[in-house]
Amino acid sequence: MHDVTRRYLIALVLLAGAAVWANLLWSRQAPEAAYKPRFGDIPLQIGELKGEKIPVEQRIFNYLGADAMEEIMYAGDDRSVRLSVVYGTDWRAVHSPLSCLPQMGWQVDKPQMVDLPAPPGTPHEGPLHGQLLLAHKGQQRQAVMYLFAHKGGTTGDWKAQGWAVNRTPRGTGGLLISASTPIARAGDTAAINMLKEVCSSVYLPATSFWYTK
Repeated sequence: MHDVTRRYLIALVLLAGAAVWANLLWSRQAPEAAYKPRFGDIPLQIGELKGEKIPVEQRIFNYLGADAMEEIMYAGDDRSVRLSVVYGTDWRAVHSPLSCLPQMGWQVDKPQMVDLPAPPGTPHEGPLHGQLLLAHKGQQRQAVMYLFAHKGGTTGDWKAQGWAVNRTPRGTGGLLISASTPIARAGDTAAINMLKEVCSSVYLPATSFWYTK
């Protein structure tokens, strides 16, 4: 009987010790990071393209669970590009166009990883890693280029983005930069080059909040 009591008391002491240790670790954990994106710094003029901000509907925020979002429509003489920038402290709020396009009736013909030159002043090693999608819906075709950004780098893979965000301090979050344009035929080089220019031009303004106070 005494052995049972002794083992019981030892178990209680160990449990109490574990609880104290867990509380100590929690108290020493760094506070949650707090960032506020400055999407207003994204240029409205990129080359010959002139942009106009599009109001984001509340239902889109609710659906994505995003913390901040910007939509801009750029237009030139014979081209248009729609830019979406989505920030979420929870990485699951930043959805992948590779998954979203089929839900909107688009068939993705040829996904491929792409690298973009890192703009001058990029605070991490380049190039920028993204993904290019060529898709069609009936007779309509479009090219979509996007990249996921986390503090310290980029990727074109949604799962890799999740791992990267989870390795940053709580509250740092992740970002999606996505640009799309209609194309007359798959493999339109001019359209693809234009998307590269847009993504590269908005990258630093869209992510500067992580690196400047």
